[in-house]
Amino acid sequence: MADRTTPPGWYDDSRGALRWWDGTQWTEHVQTPDAETGETASDEGIDAAASLPAELAPEGASPAVSAPPGYPGGFPGGTAPSGGFISATEPKKSKLWIVWVVVGIVLLGLVVAIAVLIPLIIGLVNGAQGVSDADRASAVSTVELYDEAWQTGDCDKFQASTTENFREGLQIVDCASFTAASQGFVDSVDDYKLNVTSVQSEDADQVTVLTSETYTSTVDDQGNQTDEALPYEDRYAYILIPAGDGWAIDQALDASE
Repeated sequence: MADRTTPPGWYDDSRGALRWWDGTQWTEHVQTPDAETGETASDEGIDAAASLPAELAPEGASPAVSAPPGYPGGFPGGTAPSGGFISATEPKKSKLWIVWVVVGIVLLGLVVAIAVLIPLIIGLVNGAQGVSDADRASAVSTVELYDEAWQTGDCDKFQASTTENFREGLQIVDCASFTAASQGFVDSVDDYKLNVTSVQSEDADQVTVLTSETYTSTVDDQGNQTDEALPYEDRYAYILIPAGDGWAIDQALDASE
C-alpha cells in the first residue's frame, strides 16, 4: 500500500462534491459546485482521482470523475458552460428598444412628409386660386389701360391691352377703325369711371377681372337723344390670358345679371 500514495488534492467523491485527500486519507473538508470558494481543483488533481485505490475512496464512491447532475462542467475543475446551457440560462435582454426605434423612424417619416407636403399643398391651393398677386395686379392694369385707350383714342394702348381675337370680335382690327369708335364713345358719355370689383383666377392661364363702370349720357338705351344726361352702370367680366410679359383682354362679357 505504501507504494500507491496519491498526492494531496481535491477529488470527486461521486456525490456531487469535491473532498480533500490529504495524501493518506479523506478529510471532512468538502466543496460543492455552487459553494463560494477561491480554490478549484486542478486538472492534475482531478486526473489523480482516477488513480485513487478503490479501497481509499469514500464508501460507495467511485474514483471516476463525473459532473453533478444539472451542471455540465460548471463547477471548479470542470469545463465552462456553453451552447444551449448558456442560451437557456443567460438573462434575457429586453427588445423594447426595437419598438422605440421603429416609432422614431415613423415619426421622422411623418415630419419629412409634412415638410414636403405642406409647401406642395400650399402650391396646389394657390394653383386652384389662380395666378400670383403680381399677375392679378398686372391683369387689372391691363383693363385700366384698355379703358384709358377708349377715353383718349390711343390705338397703341388699345392694341397692347387686347388680343387679335378680341379685336376681331369687336370688328376693330386697325387703328383707323379704333379712332372712329373711340371718338363716338367720348362724344356720347361723361364722367366715365371704371371700378374693379373682383379678380378671379381658375388656373395660371386665365384671369377674370370684374368691373362696375359708371357714366352719364344724353343717349338712351335705344340710341335716342334725351333732354338731360342719364346715369348708367355697366358691369363687365374681362377675361385675360397671358400675352408677352403680361396679360391681354381676350373676351368682355356682360356681367350685369
